[in-house]
Amino acid sequence: MLGANPIRKQEVAPQFDGGELWVQEVFYTLQGEGPFSGHPAVFVRLSGCNLPCYFCDTDFESSTWRPSLNELMSKVQAALGKSCKLVVLTGGEPFRQNIQILVKALLDLDLTVQIETNGTLYVDLPWCENLHVVCSPKTAALNNDLVPHISAYKYVIKAGEVEEEDGLPGGSTRTSGRPDFIARPEGEAAVYVMPMDEQDEKRNAANQAACIESALKFGYRLTLQTHKIIGVR
Repeated sequence: MLGANPIRKQEVAPQFDGGELWVQEVFYTLQGEGPFSGHPAVFVRLSGCNLPCYFCDTDFESSTWRPSLNELMSKVQAALGKSCKLVVLTGGEPFRQNIQILVKALLDLDLTVQIETNGTLYVDLPWCENLHVVCSPKTAALNNDLVPHISAYKYVIKAGEVEEEDGLPGGSTRTSGRPDFIARPEGEAAVYVMPMDEQDEKRNAANQAACIESALKFGYRLTLQTHKIIGVR
């Protein structure tokens, strides 16, 4: 969306009970980033986001599909097949909608659920060992209720916008080139660094080099957008 998306408010109970969600798409692929990189997964891309990040290259606004929970679960189960056990809820921002009953339905099938979030919103979920939150901070503060449930942090690194003291981002996610403070990891969750994709070979190489330097210096885990490298969604 490259920052051009509308800023959507959180839609939660009581008027939004989660029985119907706004969904961009459902598809089967390999998870390309973070702790589940390389795992076959069904992605449920939820529509709308509460933040406009200038480097976001994902469409999450064009869908008009608002399936019932039963319709959505049927679509997910068909995509899972017999061997896949991982469902990734992404967006947009998944916590913008009331995903509580969707997550419960997925966990009841003994599936592993990963939620990709910017960390600013919260929905009370049936927290358990099969539910993982991967937070990619985009603002100065995280939601205090969410922090205890974050399994891993993932930071998008841009060359020239990395803080010397910790090797993490020091630039705004809303305005390119503007310095800004981005929330730092809390607790014992693993920290991943990933190079920003600027659709430019030279800049991408610089971003990757900055990621490697940060990982080596501070002990973070390097993650690449493997799905782009191997040519899958």
